[in-house]
This record gives sequence, structure tokens and C-alpha cells, in this order.
Amino acid sequence: MERLERMPVPVLPTFVGALTLSNVYSGLGYAWVRHITMWVAAVILLLYIVKLVKYTKTCVGEYKNTIPCSLYAGFNMVIMILGSYVYEFAPAVGKAMVVAAVALHAYHILMFTYRNVIKERNINTFMPSWFVTYNGIMVSCVVGAGMGIGFLKYIVYYGIIIYFVIIPIMIWRLLKVEVKPAVYHTMAVVLAPCSLCVVSYLNVIENKNAILVYVLYACVLASLAFIIIKLPKFFAFQFNPGFAGLTFPMAIGIVASNKMAGFLTAQGKEGIAAMVTQLAGIQTYITTFIIGYVLINFVIMALKVERK
Repeated sequence: MERLERMPVPVLPTFVGALTLSNVYSGLGYAWVRHITMWVAAVILLLYIVKLVKYTKTCVGEYKNTIPCSLYAGFNMVIMILGSYVYEFAPAVGKAMVVAAVALHAYHILMFTYRNVIKERNINTFMPSWFVTYNGIMVSCVVGAGMGIGFLKYIVYYGIIIYFVIIPIMIWRLLKVEVKPAVYHTMAVVLAPCSLCVVSYLNVIENKNAILVYVLYACVLASLAFIIIKLPKFFAFQFNPGFAGLTFPMAIGIVASNKMAGFLTAQGKEGIAAMVTQLAGIQTYITTFIIGYVLINFVIMALKVERK
């Protein structure tokens, strides 16, 4: 139970990344990878619920800290993805899980905004992890497009608008204000919101604006290049829970490239589509290593015996 209390918040977004990557592998025909990852994630979610109930004071303390608070959105995102899995066996239950997670995430956005934007502001805690809170709700559009949830299109428009509002300020902050080592890896999260925007827009919106799609995917490519350049620096650090910042962004980036390849093919640009498909393959290769590395180290942390 002491180990459960010490379970770090970044485990949640890490499993969002692992679940997303398992969906990619399922699309390649490796369904067992998806099933195993879903079951493990369900166990982790249940364990975290036990932590929330038994160690409420600890969780409240984490929630009052801006960076961990922003990552708590991963709890809702895991529920959304698990809801899409359950939907295949029990549609009503799966859809209810997604809708409930969206409602919980919306409440989280309001609470986070009140505490960190309206009540007080601190440039040092304004980090790309904020996108987990503000754009993470778009996971519902990634997994729930076929569930007949009418409000998803509004989430798409909200997500695109909030991304274009926050990203220029975030770029300025990263350029002008020192990034502390403890939150260094959260810089990789910049790839997540633009990728979510691409996937959600292509999934949900019927009459698509090609220029907007190209602009959003250009942001994906720029963010991906930023992460690739930073990889040596990211891995220069000794492992810590902050490595979770590399997981979901890289995984959803694969989905964005796959979706973009399909869009380009439909536009008659088969040559470019083939290049984007190959890029998605490279992303899958790199992301598998990263998520595997992070998961293994979290297991080591969980099994580590505290010496007294």
C-alpha cells in the first residue's frame, strides 16, 4: 500500500501513450498487443482509483501542484480509451465511459484554469504539460468518432482554438524562461495538441478545410523535429517520472501521420502520402523504444525496496 501511495501521477499519461501505441499495433494486425495493454491499463486505473480513495490527502496535495495537476487529466484520457475498447463488447457502457470522462475532463479544465490562470499565475509552472489538460479532452474525438456522440465536433473546434491561443505563448516561454530539470521532459508534450487536432479534425469534421489540415500537420512536423533534436538531451537525464512527457505525444504523433497519409491519398497526392506513411513507420520505431523504456523503468520504481 505504501508503494501504491507513491505511484507517480505521470504513470497515467504514460499509459495513455501505451494504449495509443497499442492501437497502432492493432491496426498493423497485432491485436493481442492491444488486448494485453488494455487489460494492464485497466488494472493501473483501478489501482489509481484505490489510491484516490485511500490516500486522498496525498492526491489532493499532488493536485494543488500545477504540473502534476495538469497531468491528472491523463486519468480521464485513460478512461476514454478504455471506453472505446469496452464499446466493442458493450456499446452503451463504452459510450457512457467516454461521455463521463469528457464531463470529468471539462470540470478539470475549469478547476485548473481557475487555480492557475485566474487566481494566480506563475511563468515557471507554465509548461507544455498544460496541453494535457487543455487538449487532452480531444482523445474523445480520436476514439469516439463512431459512437454517435453529437458534441464531439464542438470539442474539435475548442481544441484547435485553444491550441492556437496557447502555442505562441508557450513558444515564447520556452525561449525566454529557463526550463528546470524536473520538468524538462514536459517540453516534448508540444507534439500532442497539434497531433490531436489533426486526428480529431479528420475523424469528426465532414467538410474539411484542406489548408487548415496542412497548417496543423506542419505544426506536427515542426514539433516532431523539435523532439528528435532534443532526444539526446532528454536521455542525458537519469530516469525520473518526467520521462512520461515523451510517451503520449510520440504515440499520437504516429496516428496523426497515418491519418494525414490517408487524407493526402484522398486528395490524390499519393507520392507525398507514401512519404508520410514511411515517416509514420519511423515514428512507430522510435516511439516503441521510448514507451518501452519508460514502462520498464516505472516497473523498476514500483518494485524497488526502500532501505531504512
